[in-house]
Parts: sequence; C-alpha cells; structure tokens
Amino acid sequence: MNKKDLQRFKKLIEDERRRVVQRIGMIEEEIQGMAASQSGNQSYSNHMADIGSDAMEQEQAFLHASQGTDYLMALEDALRRIEKGTYGICEECEEKIPVRRLEAFLAARLCIKCQSKAERLQRS
Repeated sequence: MNKKDLQRFKKLIEDERRRVVQRIGMIEEEIQGMAASQSGNQSYSNHMADIGSDAMEQEQAFLHASQGTDYLMALEDALRRIEKGTYGICEECEEKIPVRRLEAFLAARLCIKCQSKAERLQRS
C-alpha cells in the first residue's frame, strides 16, 4: 500500500474513531440516565412488565457499549498497524488485504479467505 493510501486510511480510521468515542459517550449517558431513573422510581411499585422492559433496555445499552469498546480497540490497533507499516497485510497469510475490504471494514486484520477460515473454525 502506498503512502497516499495509508494517509487516506489513517484519516478514515481517525474519523471513525471519533464517531465511535462519541457514540460510546452517548450510550454511557443513556445508561447513567437509566440508573438514575430506576433509583428515583424506588418509592413506588412498578409493574413487572415495566421492570422487565427496563432491564432489557439496560442490557442492550451495555451490549452496545461493549461492542463499541471492542470496535474502538480494533480501530486503535489499526492505527498502530499503520504506524508499524503492517496495515493492509493479512496477519495470517501475510498477503495484501484488498482495498475494498479495508474500505468496508477499516479494522480488518485478515483477508477474506483467512477471515472465512477463522469463522468456520469458530463455528465448529
């Protein structure tokens, strides 16, 4: 990958990183709001369905925060690979990862063939 492409991907990753950090912040605020709302509603009895809905919403928010954090770490790893000069090279077979794959998933560490193989192994 040439220097111009690396700079373009670095900017894309940094922009995506900022977006993810902002989204995680919004989710954390949502979780804090839910916690404050639940502690404020302790003075009266809630309907069981309401309690279940609240718990499900909170669980989904935690899941989204966790996924966002994982993605953020993958983006930061991609930035480190750019600095090391290994971005765009499959960590398994050491072949170039196609630019279209990197555009689709900025944090890609594996080429499509190796990713498919890893997913098959994970399922079995």
